[in-house]
Amino acid sequence: MTTRFDPDLAKKAVRFFSEQLQHTKGMWNGQPFELLPWQQKDVIEPLFGRVKDDGTRQYKTVYVEVPKKNGKSPLAAGIGLYLLFAEKEPGAEIYSAACDREQASIVFNQAAEMVQRNKKLASRCKVLDSTKRIIHTGNNKGSFYRVLSSDTKAKHGFNPHAVLFDELHAQPNRNLFDVLTVGTGAARRQQIVFIITTAGWDRNSICWELHERARKVKEGITDDPTFLPVIYAADDDDEWTDEEVWKKCNPSLGHILNIEEFRTHCKLAQELPSEENNFRRFR
Repeated sequence: MTTRFDPDLAKKAVRFFSEQLQHTKGMWNGQPFELLPWQQKDVIEPLFGRVKDDGTRQYKTVYVEVPKKNGKSPLAAGIGLYLLFAEKEPGAEIYSAACDREQASIVFNQAAEMVQRNKKLASRCKVLDSTKRIIHTGNNKGSFYRVLSSDTKAKHGFNPHAVLFDELHAQPNRNLFDVLTVGTGAARRQQIVFIITTAGWDRNSICWELHERARKVKEGITDDPTFLPVIYAADDDDEWTDEEVWKKCNPSLGHILNIEEFRTHCKLAQELPSEENNFRRFR
């Protein structure tokens, strides 16, 4: 496969975030969505900038593993909106999937709020909060952004342009993942399966399977130019109390994460053995 980096396509995606979207939570509420360095360089630019000779995207699967509070949900929401509004895929079906409706709604609710704060985007769609859908009503009618969860009854007949899986490690089984990714998208030229999750512990899960594939692609053990691995995690021999390890695992540290909170939690974990596992898993 011959591929190249198209800086114009990468810049288009980056600009969509900063020019069309706003943050909706916390101290950044109302501010333009300026991508963090890791979000831009490790995810958005390669995902939307790397293309094949025919101009379609190189990557079909993106696996992002990062601890909590590093900006997962707004990033996934923004990607979903970019795919819905900026790519003009005919009849685009964008699915935001998670273990249950509540978890899946986290990304959707941020996406819906981002749309409602932008008059241009809001004029081109209808947000249906009751059914958790954003329906394109502009020049790309038939396109939509929809929430799906493992407890959804109807799980067949999908033709996704993109599937956004939030917290894949929490899926009770692999059924929803398989329904949305196996044998779907045959009519799509550049379908994306975008997974963003914290680390899981069940080695018999679909998340662990994808984690291992991502690790092997990243380390060069497996050759798959269509798979983009983005993993922020400690190695087995890393010292969990080392601040450099915290930075290695948390790319948003110093941006939206405060290192003083890590220091306080680490001190507590050293004093209370029961808290050490929480620190190791969630920090």
